[in-house]
Amino acid sequence: MIDYEAVLKQFKKYVEQFSSNDAMIAMKISHSYHTADLAEKLAKRLEFTDEDKTLFKTIGLLHDIGRFSQYNEAKTYSDYLSNLDYALAGIDFLFKKGHINDFNIPKRFHNIIKKSIENHNKLKIDDGLEEKELFFAKLIRDVDKIDILRQEATSCQKWDFNVPLTESVKETFFKHNLIDKREVQSLSDTIVAEIAYIFDIEFKESYELLKETDNLELYLSVVEIDKTLEDEFECIKQEIRNYLEDRINDE
Repeated sequence: MIDYEAVLKQFKKYVEQFSSNDAMIAMKISHSYHTADLAEKLAKRLEFTDEDKTLFKTIGLLHDIGRFSQYNEAKTYSDYLSNLDYALAGIDFLFKKGHINDFNIPKRFHNIIKKSIENHNKLKIDDGLEEKELFFAKLIRDVDKIDILRQEATSCQKWDFNVPLTESVKETFFKHNLIDKREVQSLSDTIVAEIAYIFDIEFKESYELLKETDNLELYLSVVEIDKTLEDEFECIKQEIRNYLEDRINDE
């Protein structure tokens, strides 16, 4: 079984080398802790064994570990601007460079952790994962998306919905699909792409957890809407609220 307290201690030691006085670093540290907490809550809802609950919390804590070196080197969390896939950077740090051993995690959990981190930021999960690898990959994608809404709503970013949506973004959103970053042309598109994360949540219990956190409403509340675009954004809000309720009430 994983010793989560030992994992947490090592994680804190690792992030100490980055300046928590930098708001962007502090944001990702907070996101890591919040995601681990959400993992624990979802694990309880799904009645996990203690072993699987600890494994899921560990994945939640470590899923963004590649973000810290990315920002330290490039001063951005943009994979495009940094020319780096941060999930793969995390895999490189943990598994290619062997730092997974710093966390004293038994080897039988390594592949599940690796596949979960590797797939948590992709548009779709890779084919060919084993059953338990796929299960935990879906789980981490759920809790990560739930907390991203809180993270973005409480960040220093100003969310201005001030230009009409790109047609392809609007079309993808109303088809209830994730939006490819390559389609995004404006901050308005970015806002809707982040709201659309909800379409990729897998488990009914995750939707229930999302509603209980109120993270969706928090995110919607910080968006500044141009008066000429109020009707367009109102349609977005109603669509995502209805979708959330439908998924929670789906038998």
